Amino acid sequence: MTLYVGYLASALVLCTFLTRTMKPLRCVALGSNVAFITYSAMLQLYPVLILHCILLPVNVWRLWEIMRLGNSVDKAADDSKLFDALVPFAKRMKSGSGEILIRKGDPSDALYLLLAGTLWVEEAEVELGPGSIVGEMGVLSSTHRRTATVEATSDCVLGCVSAADFQRVYFADPSLGLALIRLIIDRLTRDARVSQLEAAAA
Repeated sequence: MTLYVGYLASALVLCTFLTRTMKPLRCVALGSNVAFITYSAMLQLYPVLILHCILLPVNVWRLWEIMRLGNSVDKAADDSKLFDALVPFAKRMKSGSGEILIRKGDPSDALYLLLAGTLWVEEAEVELGPGSIVGEMGVLSSTHRRTATVEATSDCVLGCVSAADFQRVYFADPSLGLALIRLIIDRLTRDARVSQLEAAAA
């Protein structure tokens, strides 16, 4: 029986070297720790026993960290988290119906949070409602130029967030980067779809 436990412990160690991702690796490592603790206790191999008694809680802790990171990434994927994080830095302003909020090609030094009302994005041919973020691509681009024209289609209440304040929020909570990447990808995908439809109609 002791011999089989030793073989199992060795096999699990081998599996840790073959595992490519961290979560399964930590799970296999935990199994290896338990097997080595059992094996060394049977044969009274105290150096091995002490080593794996130390490694066991270390692997438990690392596995918990991986799971916690996974949960935080899932939460960050929610676009509303980015919106909510920027609200405290936003300067409230109003825009009347028909007013051009953003004009394509203009310098970009701020993004906007739509708190109430509706906006029309001309290039994408899409209407945005409350909870939307506009102007983020111009703030992030190397040219710092607006990439689309945005018009208020109703009386709007907006929050203006400067590029400097946006960077402060981002660096304070890097997990928001995932929500931002997802937002930009959704916008680019939508714009590409509009372009394809226009080309097909031409």
